[in-house]
Amino acid sequence: MRQIYLILCILLVFTSCDNDDLPQSDVRFSVIGKGDSFPTDKSTAQRHLVINDIKSWNSLKKEMNTSGNLSKSLKETNIDFNTFQIIAVIDKNQGNGGHSIDIVTLNENRNTIIVKVEKLKNGNSSAKKSRPYDIIKIAKTDKKIVFEQ
Repeated sequence: MRQIYLILCILLVFTSCDNDDLPQSDVRFSVIGKGDSFPTDKSTAQRHLVINDIKSWNSLKKEMNTSGNLSKSLKETNIDFNTFQIIAVIDKNQGNGGHSIDIVTLNENRNTIIVKVEKLKNGNSSAKKSRPYDIIKIAKTDKKIVFEQ
């Protein structure tokens, strides 16, 4: 009788676990901008940004334009922040060219959106310094955004 009780308790524990960390669905996104020449004036460390308002978006575009007109290459600049939000990943400075930083998938579960970031290109022998970036747009959400690399 004790063994049956123990088995039932174990089953209850496993069936009542919260599966919050398991991806439940993919999140659609559209690429706003991607490249390898993000300016280094503000910070040289890798950055993960979630932008929910026009003020922060304008600040990022201004930063992109400190050493040229990089924001001109964005596919979209007028974002409706009532409907969408921006996710941006900016890599650290690289000593040579041929690097990338890539948002490859977004998975959503009950409380979070997991942004999977990879470096699909790892450099070449060119002498050109680079700082890769990837900027995407997703539907507005109140869920926590978690970056995974």
